[in-house]
Amino acid sequence: MKNQKELIRRIIASFFLLFIVEIGKHIPIPFFISEKIPEESTSLILKFLATSTGGNFTVPTLFSLGMGPYMTALIIWTTISMIDTESIGNLSTKRIGYIQRCLTLLFAVLQSCALVLKFRSSMIDQKAVGGSVVLLFLGAVLILTAGGLFVAWLADINIDKGIGGQSLFIVPGLLMNIPAMLISGQTESVHLSQNFMIGLVIVTLIFIYLTLFLYSAEYRINIERTGIDSRFNNSYIPIRLLPAGAMPFMFAVTVFSMPQLLLLNEKWGDTGFSNFITTYFSFNNVRGVFTYGLILYVLGYGFSFINVRPYDIAKNLKETGDYILNIAPGKQTERYILKRLSTVALLGNSYLVIISMIPLLIGLQNQIISNLAFYFGSIFMLIIILETITNEIRFLFSRRTYRIF
Repeated sequence: MKNQKELIRRIIASFFLLFIVEIGKHIPIPFFISEKIPEESTSLILKFLATSTGGNFTVPTLFSLGMGPYMTALIIWTTISMIDTESIGNLSTKRIGYIQRCLTLLFAVLQSCALVLKFRSSMIDQKAVGGSVVLLFLGAVLILTAGGLFVAWLADINIDKGIGGQSLFIVPGLLMNIPAMLISGQTESVHLSQNFMIGLVIVTLIFIYLTLFLYSAEYRINIERTGIDSRFNNSYIPIRLLPAGAMPFMFAVTVFSMPQLLLLNEKWGDTGFSNFITTYFSFNNVRGVFTYGLILYVLGYGFSFINVRPYDIAKNLKETGDYILNIAPGKQTERYILKRLSTVALLGNSYLVIISMIPLLIGLQNQIISNLAFYFGSIFMLIIILETITNEIRFLFSRRTYRIF
């Protein structure tokens, strides 16, 4: 009963925080005229970006940035901690939190600037408010940055008091935008026939089953424990077949779209550089699709090592006296785990690339099919997040079965 009450409290807290975030995503900020916002701001790519960060990139609102700054800062900090583990380990929890907040602030400012530049054509006339373009720009950036930091604060509260962690704030956007992705083409809306929808439902169910199966599958490295008879030892290091989780999908489109921001500078128009960007960073040609697949694979490989972290596992094994049979503790154990993880990541990331690239390649001839690349990506993220929330709920229920003596 006690665990049930705790679960109910956490669910209520999470729903309350979600309510605040959703309200904030619909509060427009000043300095912009909604009637002047261009229609192309609701393109498929922007919908997917908003979906993967829990933001709102169609209209400048208080919480338009969503979880973007928080997620980016978290990944950057995790990567830094892997590069220099000893120095990071000597930092206090308070100092680590301070550094993470500074990174969140930095990315909130950068993403706010990019968003204001995107909607600069819909800003109000500075003469009407007696100000300058710079002041209007800074005011909009300040409000968006404050909103991004507030969402990051709510995410920390949800980690401590709610369920689902920071990923929970992405779920409403996923549920609302998945249907829109099917009809929002990269240039114009598309019409879906009844037969197509029936086939899509069948394919989606197969995809969900296959993804759940692959995500639950794991490669196990057996561990020998000191002082325990091997007949009673069932310890192992689990490595998921999809070790990167949903993170590659959350960041691939963002990384892929960043070079296009450079084309906002009119000096680079009709140059070799601009032609390179439009060729290799566009979903409208084969080269761009393969670039996106490469980015997705590299991100998947990187996030695999962030999630598993062979160095930390080898270090913990050495400190506890446990070991892998016929493998020396320390560096050899780290290299052994690294090799196994690389093999597993190769298989898992290939699955991510296939479900993204095949629809995009076919979509070069059929616009409807290209939408499925982002559709399946969103479904994949939703599956992983809901699976994580389900496991957390199971944990809260299972705690009541444990007793000390």
